[in-house]
Amino acid sequence: MKLGINCLLLFSILALISGCSKPEEFSGTHVFTTSRNSDVHLRERDDPFAIHNIIKAYENLRAGDPSVPVLHIAPNNLYLRFLPENESELELLRNDTTLTLYDYPLNADISEGEFSGASAQNSLPYQYCVVPEGKQLPPVKYELIYEVFIPPYRDYEAKSMPGEMTDFYEKLVSESARITGNLSVDDSVYITTRSSSGRWKPKGRIRVWDDVLGMYIPLNHVNVHARWFTRVETALTDSDGYFSMKSFSHKVNYSIKWENSLFDIRDGLLMQAWYNGPKKKGDWMLDIRNGKSKMFATIHRAAYRQFYGNNLGLFRPRLCSGKRTKISYMDGKGTGQFNGSLITGGLIPQIQIWGDNATTETNIIFASVSHELGHQLHSEYIGNLKYMKVSRIIRESWAEAVEWAITNDEYHTLGKKYGVFAAIRYDHQNDKHNGWPLVSDREYSPAFIDLADSINQGSLFGPDHPNDLISQYSVSYMNYNLLGSTTDISSLKQEVTVHKLDGVDDYKISQLFLLY
Repeated sequence: MKLGINCLLLFSILALISGCSKPEEFSGTHVFTTSRNSDVHLRERDDPFAIHNIIKAYENLRAGDPSVPVLHIAPNNLYLRFLPENESELELLRNDTTLTLYDYPLNADISEGEFSGASAQNSLPYQYCVVPEGKQLPPVKYELIYEVFIPPYRDYEAKSMPGEMTDFYEKLVSESARITGNLSVDDSVYITTRSSSGRWKPKGRIRVWDDVLGMYIPLNHVNVHARWFTRVETALTDSDGYFSMKSFSHKVNYSIKWENSLFDIRDGLLMQAWYNGPKKKGDWMLDIRNGKSKMFATIHRAAYRQFYGNNLGLFRPRLCSGKRTKISYMDGKGTGQFNGSLITGGLIPQIQIWGDNATTETNIIFASVSHELGHQLHSEYIGNLKYMKVSRIIRESWAEAVEWAITNDEYHTLGKKYGVFAAIRYDHQNDKHNGWPLVSDREYSPAFIDLADSINQGSLFGPDHPNDLISQYSVSYMNYNLLGSTTDISSLKQEVTVHKLDGVDDYKISQLFLLY
């Protein structure tokens, strides 16, 4: 891990440009590009929710059945394409949690799998979304693609709208789907029969393969989308990986957007990480085992634990700015890098993770993310400016301790839950820690680990290793009692001396720190 001092500050000061372009009429023949320099071209399909199609469908229903209620149907949503001019504008959009943004058109079908909207990582992606009429928008240039009418939907059990109106809206949308060529054979019953019989709930389960456990494990708090043209529903998975959404009457495009309110996973430096699932009418039971998706899912798993889950009582690594933490994944040599929450601006990620999606094991990715978030919690806990003055051996040794504690606890807990002996016995990077100081980079030391673990390297490996007679300190205790005043090894020793726990004395402290 390196502190990325070389990140460009200019990303954080680029000017904002706002405005709206003139609405264009839908022709049914547009081919969208997903960014200015993209070679990804997606042909749009005629949207049943587009207002002109809804009005035509209503006229058809009225002509065929005079008992259809007389309604004034007006647009209630706008389908927009934002055109960010620079990284700051794209960051402004992505930090608006009231917008459900896509890197690709909502009225296009995307092939199942990973999706990168721009062919070049330095190409800013357009952002597509549907917003209610009258919504206050960020000051970023956009195009109105077309106006939309999305009926008020309800779940099976909800009683907020009379069933007759629900069925009418279903028939209206189905007629619009028919005239736009989007009504499949198994959807076609709604025009002449009670449409509620065809409603169904998108639901399913998301799991990822783990190499140590040798099995799939559920993913918690994954942001799952179900989309039929410009109607979008979202849900978060529960602790068992299951999700459920409001009902639809047609096939939906399932997808995962690897982001939530606290962190955002990138495919490279700029592009949002996605998994685009199948278009289907039925449950989506996804088991992720290969490709970048396994990396994204494992990054999510490690980040979820520190931001939301059992983080062993450590300070949460949430940015004091209130913005999402950006974690980028790239195929390549290396493990991870913390760029710093103070010096990153625009879209530069706070954390970068490298790996080979074909060979890097999931426990290594999990540990790398835990390590870099250890840096971020350190920086946020003591303050960014103060963090910059902390010696490298303290910064890296603390991150090593967070990585060691979180990763071991993850596998020990899951090993006991699923009865996997290899996980119960998992000892993360014990060779690296036990080998110190006879290692290539001594600043990645076990100084904090030695205060917590029960291994005495000196007695096991000889006098050229630390004589570790201390094991009483948890990482959470060190976080809140030692870390704030520790800037180097000397001050760490002083803080331990001031905060002696039962069984710790000056002799044990002096023995431990002889080689540091």
